[in-house]
Amino acid sequence: MGVFEILAAWFALSLTGALAPGPLTAAVVMQSTKYGKLHGILPMVGHAIVEVGIIAAIIISVQALTLTPLMIDLLVGFGGVVIVAFGILALRDYKYKVEPRTENASSISASSVIEATTQGAAVSLLSPYFLLWWFGIGLSNVTLLVGTLQVGVGTVFLAGVLLYITHISTDFLYGAVLTLGTDAATRKTKIGDINWISVLVGLVQIGLGLWFAILAAPGLIALIS
Repeated sequence: MGVFEILAAWFALSLTGALAPGPLTAAVVMQSTKYGKLHGILPMVGHAIVEVGIIAAIIISVQALTLTPLMIDLLVGFGGVVIVAFGILALRDYKYKVEPRTENASSISASSVIEATTQGAAVSLLSPYFLLWWFGIGLSNVTLLVGTLQVGVGTVFLAGVLLYITHISTDFLYGAVLTLGTDAATRKTKIGDINWISVLVGLVQIGLGLWFAILAAPGLIALIS
């Protein structure tokens, strides 16, 4: 396979992770609803920062790391608790201010940018689906593709950069579509002073987090007993 074919295959594989609904999707919707469409893409920036470390670790041969059932239960359980917390934060914004667009625009600051970016990184690191996707699909494929690409592009570093850019392009494409759609939906679903998008996002996050916690509970209970 040539370089283009390898990157095209990796792009298609990366879509299986990018298009999966989860806490990162909820974070994008939450930030877009709260501050506007441009702000909504910031969780994807935090997500991309996390993935720099993951791909770098794979390239420098940290692919021997394995997850035991106990580690998976701990990650899923703790991640579920954090996702529930983000859901509660979303529900706190269930009401619009007097002028939602003006208020939100004026409240954008360096701290809100850092908050949104950090949220994207946090929900990525603590999302069971994200971690299991990288261990189950991403790790082996990046290791294989880096080795194959190295023949075509000359160096492991350049191969890693190409794979990283290709991978995060799927995240940002999905994030852009999601945040633009959310911005339009927010204007159309405004009924009274209730922010129904934030209510929906909060409930989905709480439900998702509780589901993760329930999945992890049997293994953690067995460990304690």
